[in-house]
Amino acid sequence: MKMEPIAITDVEKMVLILETFSDLDDIRWSVTENYNQINYCHDDLTPDEQLLTHWLCYITDRQMRFEGIWEVGGYVISHMVRAFSGENGRSTRELLLSYVRRNDDKVSLECRDCSSETGNTRARLKRYGQPVGEMVTFTSRFMADDLVKIYHTLEVLGKHHRKSLASFLATSLHGEDDYWRAVRRMASALDRLTYAVRKVSATQFDGALDQIADDATAFSTPSEIASHLFGRKRLWCSVRDYLKSPEFNAVFVAALKDSGEENPGRWDRTSPEVKRALGALELPGDVWNNATVFRDGLFSHYLTNERPSWDMPRTIRRVYEILGGDHRLRFYPEQLDVTFDFVPRMCKRDMCDVCLFGKGIADVCHQKSGCLCPVALTSCGYQHRCEPDTCRLKKNAAVGHCRSATSPSIPT
Repeated sequence: MKMEPIAITDVEKMVLILETFSDLDDIRWSVTENYNQINYCHDDLTPDEQLLTHWLCYITDRQMRFEGIWEVGGYVISHMVRAFSGENGRSTRELLLSYVRRNDDKVSLECRDCSSETGNTRARLKRYGQPVGEMVTFTSRFMADDLVKIYHTLEVLGKHHRKSLASFLATSLHGEDDYWRAVRRMASALDRLTYAVRKVSATQFDGALDQIADDATAFSTPSEIASHLFGRKRLWCSVRDYLKSPEFNAVFVAALKDSGEENPGRWDRTSPEVKRALGALELPGDVWNNATVFRDGLFSHYLTNERPSWDMPRTIRRVYEILGGDHRLRFYPEQLDVTFDFVPRMCKRDMCDVCLFGKGIADVCHQKSGCLCPVALTSCGYQHRCEPDTCRLKKNAAVGHCRSATSPSIPT
């Protein structure tokens, strides 16, 4: 049965809720300490090698703690990427399989520990139980399926794009002057490169490699824009990082420049055109922005015909369209991804007494210039230096808007 269209019952409150999340998101991406950094095995990786490592790490980011992916997975995968970019003798399949270790019907990735025992890289590995001087092993939740996607990605890049992810991206962006369409084209091409590959189990792994090699040979970079790309959490997290992260945007631009892209600087995160095109990003849906306490508190009460659970990306895209997109609203759908940090700290712990949407932040907002902002730290764990004269959070604009709040003193 076709669902009735979503409608907003209180536009003013919805705008205040969304723009508060926009303010938190701006803080998130203001400094590198607020997001995950990869534990590279080499400190001299090229921008393209860093970009490819980042892309391959996100392939493995499913149903496991993200710290292990960036700390241990990042080390092993960056080791493999360095070997891939410099490999002249072995095939891509031989290279990949040299990193694969098998234990009965399970597979993992493994490389030799080449870090210094006293270095920061080694300290980060030890934190996750990796013995000094031995093999570094990484296993994702769905390793066999992830490896097939990694293999397809590397095979395509090796056969068609000089082993360069930046070259692939430059091809997908070529000839498109409209930034919004360019973002969607890039996302569509990346989806075809990696996530359109069929799922496989551990028992199907070896047979799948033969088919993947044939598919990669026939692959051509698509120029069309996919009709929708909802449900592609890892895809949108990656594209988001390219356009918003202080660290990875610089890597993205530098890699495009090295690939020969004519005007890579147009993708600098400070560009007004890039900022306006961020509305093309979809929300990476996850358990946090679909959590019942969060949805019921800040969305369900203000919407009619809301999309069902596990469909927050479509819900927030429709809300964004109703409110006029970037012409009227200081918010775009991907910004709701701050719930990844917000919901477990606030909603799951019933922190309504100091919540921006509950009782409010009067008890924690100190407005002391240059000191860490306790509101951002409490709400999301973000480091941010207080700037009282320009701060939008201090307005407490969305206080009392959460219908899941437990404090009896919250205004209605």
